[in-house]
Amino acid sequence: MTERAPTTVTVDRDIPFHEAAGETLLLDVYDSTASSGPKPVAVLVRGGGFTVGDKGEFARHAIDLAEDGYLVVEPQYRLAPDHTFPAALVDVKAAIEWCRAEADAYGADPRRVVAVGHSAGANLVTLAAATADDPAFEPDLYPGASSELSAVVGYSGVYDFRAMAETDDAGDADIYRQYLGGGPEEVPEAYELASPVAQATVSTPPALLLHAEDDEVFSPAQSELLARTLDPLTTVAYEPVPGGHGFPFAGAFYDDVYDRTAAFLQRHVGVTDDPMSVHDGPSLDEGRGPGKPPGRGPTSGPDDPRF
Repeated sequence: MTERAPTTVTVDRDIPFHEAAGETLLLDVYDSTASSGPKPVAVLVRGGGFTVGDKGEFARHAIDLAEDGYLVVEPQYRLAPDHTFPAALVDVKAAIEWCRAEADAYGADPRRVVAVGHSAGANLVTLAAATADDPAFEPDLYPGASSELSAVVGYSGVYDFRAMAETDDAGDADIYRQYLGGGPEEVPEAYELASPVAQATVSTPPALLLHAEDDEVFSPAQSELLARTLDPLTTVAYEPVPGGHGFPFAGAFYDDVYDRTAAFLQRHVGVTDDPMSVHDGPSLDEGRGPGKPPGRGPTSGPDDPRF
């Protein structure tokens, strides 16, 4: 693998982007002084079971994507139980629309916006992709700005709450009830509307779904189900990867995950003529072995690897 030069990435933190239900939501912008616009934009959405956490989980990915020529945005979103579905989805869409309406000062290319999410964040980015510009889920801010995505990447996501409700233990089921506002018998429409499997259409953008083979939180069957749903509608790749639920942040697997993600995004919103100009690893089509040792950025990970 090619060694990286010292980082040229700057971070603008705590930029207000959405006022909702008495809360001011903030986002961080990662930008590299070594690259110039127009830059594709990557929106990174963390996990947390829809109930805990804050921006910053994706800092390592954000630094590496910024060094590779992306403008990177990591937003907050409202949490359950204080805010139930679709609050978090609306917040993610607000962040996407902020990129189109407000990020021109950073050299953002509004035609090329992608999103990457982990766990609950994977649900939110794939659902945002499937419901782009749907008036039922759009924020009031940024009129005229689209929430459309050019490509989406999900890491070990939950994509069908209806299926999860049939198999989950009581603890996880309680989390879903907090987020969705009740059980499947009480609010069946929320379980359907919050499931990307049920909302996917031919307008859904290309998707890469990576799921941990030993995931202890969400079964790989969730990604398999979404992949089967998307297959006749759009370009989709489902790839089992080594590790447990927190695999995107594990040092042993990080480089492999990052390279798969970067190669996929390069195909759809590429920043260079050579998608592997920075990374020596094999292309997405060549297959991969076990994760490589870490070689980028500061280590970071979720406070709660379950989500």
